[in-house]
Amino acid sequence: MFSLAQIPPGTLVLLVASAVLAFVAIVLAAVFARRRRSRRRLVQRVAELEALSAAGRAIVAAELDVDALCNLIAEQAGQIIDNRTFQVGLFDDGFYDIRYWTIDGRPQPVPQCFDLEAPHDHAASAGGLVGWVRDSQQPLLVRDFQREMDRLPARPAYHSDDPPRAALFLPLVSGGRTLGIVAAQSTRPGHFSDQDLRRLTILANQAAAAIANARLFAQERTRAAHLELVTQIARQVNAAEELDDVLQQTVNLTCSTFGFHPVTIFGIDPLTREVVIQASSLGELDAARANGLPGRCACRPARASSARPRPRAARWPSTTPARTSASWPTSTASRPN
Repeated sequence: MFSLAQIPPGTLVLLVASAVLAFVAIVLAAVFARRRRSRRRLVQRVAELEALSAAGRAIVAAELDVDALCNLIAEQAGQIIDNRTFQVGLFDDGFYDIRYWTIDGRPQPVPQCFDLEAPHDHAASAGGLVGWVRDSQQPLLVRDFQREMDRLPARPAYHSDDPPRAALFLPLVSGGRTLGIVAAQSTRPGHFSDQDLRRLTILANQAAAAIANARLFAQERTRAAHLELVTQIARQVNAAEELDDVLQQTVNLTCSTFGFHPVTIFGIDPLTREVVIQASSLGELDAARANGLPGRCACRPARASSARPRPRAARWPSTTPARTSASWPTSTASRPN
């Protein structure tokens, strides 16, 4: 029978020393491996923060209009997540206005506007989860639509042969208002993680502030343009001798200042009380008449409307259907003209 007494003392010491060294080597290897992992995570975290910081600085420092800013937001999002299928949309009352949209890296036509309150299916596909994010102001991570469909806060309806399997939806919130959303999607289940959600949330918060500033700047610029337009019209009125010239100059200046088309000035026939077109950027419109929005505006001074399509919309020739329209009454001695 083998016993330790049979092992020479020198050999026994060597065996014990070897075992101790092996144990120390294993411990050191584990420590170094842990340090490497920690260092790798630290490097990744620093790189992530640097990317987020750079993206945030680019967005906040940008002095752009809203459309260019939405493009920049999507571009910077690509530095921190997969944004091959990506969307930036803004809310305007009950409408969802898509300003940036790519699917598998292919740009889609924009802007596209959907009525979130409309009953038809196409709007419902944009309104389900988008409407929930708008109302709740909460981000949403969907790892797999097929597995999570019954647990989602709203039911999406995609009209696609290859619908997304995973998605991120984040609200753009500023001043307590939901300005819009950013959304990323993928056909691969489990494509997005909590880390992606955290990264995009940081970017979305910075983007919301930038969009709010851009909108405020646009409002101030529009207000200044309004004042300039009034000044120009006043000069034209003083110089013109005929009413028709004054009205046509007003139409031309409104078009050139704000980029609106068509712009039409209506009058009320004193005999028939019908609303008739007196000047328009569409050209000659002999004895054309309009009802709908201009007619209602003539009956209710100081009322303006941003229009959803209605059965009694104003009728006059147009090559491109208007998505939004507004009417303002002009009056003398409290009577509409």
